[in-house]
Amino acid sequence: MKQNKIYYIHGYLSSTQSRKGELLKEKLNVIPIKYRDCEPENLEISDCLKNIYDTIKNDEEVILIGSSFGGYLSARVSKISQNIKKLILLNPSIIPPNIDINKIKNMPIRILKEMKENNLFNSKLESTIYIILGSEDKVVPNSWSIEFAETQDAKILFLNDDHSFSKNLDKIPNIINQIINQKN
Repeated sequence: MKQNKIYYIHGYLSSTQSRKGELLKEKLNVIPIKYRDCEPENLEISDCLKNIYDTIKNDEEVILIGSSFGGYLSARVSKISQNIKKLILLNPSIIPPNIDINKIKNMPIRILKEMKENNLFNSKLESTIYIILGSEDKVVPNSWSIEFAETQDAKILFLNDDHSFSKNLDKIPNIINQIINQKN
């Protein structure tokens, strides 16, 4: 039987040592991926995608857990990697085509432009996709993830929580474990 490898891709202002990352490592044995070696505002998405792809490319069956910007990166990597079986996205920052990126704050416009240029809304990904959303998320609008989910036939779970899942963080590993063990 093939063994799934589970990786975690953190958010834009986060790191592999975040509370969420440490909790997922402790409870689910996830492997956190360090996708940048610079300050967030200096990252190049192409370098991030290469770092993630290079980490997972030799694994047969991959599960990617991506949080916020890490959810965006996870979805992008799944466009180029055939070995990703499941994507579990936590409040992913996947920007729909109709969004005016000039109104988005706290992220450099050059990064937002590159995030907007992908075709995640035009073609279906091969991976099975699960999205966990905080219904009180003030960072990434739920409508973005709902639009992405509709395009991708993804399953969505809403938690009464914020962007960081501060109320339910200790429950997230159990929820993810249930998703991992589900048959598609």
